[in-house]
Amino acid sequence: MRLLVADVDPEHRLRTAHRMGEISRLGEGLDRTGAIDEPAILRTLDCLERFVQEAEYSGATYIRVAATSAMRSAANGADVAGRLSERIGYPVEILSGEEEARLVFLAVSSALNVKTGRTVVVDIGGGSTEIIVGEGDEGRELISLPLGCVHLTERFVSNDPPREDELAAVRDHVRGVYADCLATFGAGEINRAVGVGGTVTAFGALDLGLTKYDPSRIENHFLSADRISFIEKELCATPLGVRRELPGVSRGRADIIPAGSVILAEFVSRFPVGGLHVSTRGLRYGLVLSEARRTIPRAS
Repeated sequence: MRLLVADVDPEHRLRTAHRMGEISRLGEGLDRTGAIDEPAILRTLDCLERFVQEAEYSGATYIRVAATSAMRSAANGADVAGRLSERIGYPVEILSGEEEARLVFLAVSSALNVKTGRTVVVDIGGGSTEIIVGEGDEGRELISLPLGCVHLTERFVSNDPPREDELAAVRDHVRGVYADCLATFGAGEINRAVGVGGTVTAFGALDLGLTKYDPSRIENHFLSADRISFIEKELCATPLGVRRELPGVSRGRADIIPAGSVILAEFVSRFPVGGLHVSTRGLRYGLVLSEARRTIPRAS
């Protein structure tokens, strides 16, 4: 779960006032049962209430709450959204995979130094991975894949660190989904790749050798394909207790990042652009930007 409080000027430029992130594991067990369980609901509700209070305390004049893969795939997703909405006093939108992908592309493109050419964006989440190809700030091709760090870990990994056969099973599954779903996706020249999400930002922090997570240093950092492959192998061979202490790898993400690293490494192999740029601007930035476009007249 992520919070962003931002000021928006008449040019629709954002200035971050406050941001937070926390792992609530809303989708834990979802792959097994098909529904969001009560402990996950309570964890999420506790976090959401605190985030709403932070936003209100920060002076936010408009608060928007959006849910993604866990809620849209759960049999009880609509009921959970209604329960959360009633508790916090704001509607909880369940975004479609396409809506989520468009918002992520809008967010990422707003921070790119280069505006020309075609960009492919990958957003690796707990329950799904969104891939978008577009130009400027418009995503032209969008797809949401059932590849998430949480559900791949729950399905294939039971040892610490993961055994070679477990990692091979994750890799085979990811490659299979990519082959089935991306056969004709993004055809043509791709000029650059950008990655968002906790796995990608963790890779950025590790590649830079940071001792403390610093979003300003990670933003737009280029991860070469070779470095991604090296860090993937290192993470997958590192015990959980050590992974938890690595800068950028939060304690709540440490157990699922090996699966995320496989998704990332296979993405770079699928789109051979030599690596990707790290972006800390994910869905929450897209939500703010889209709302600004709807409610704030742009300066002429």
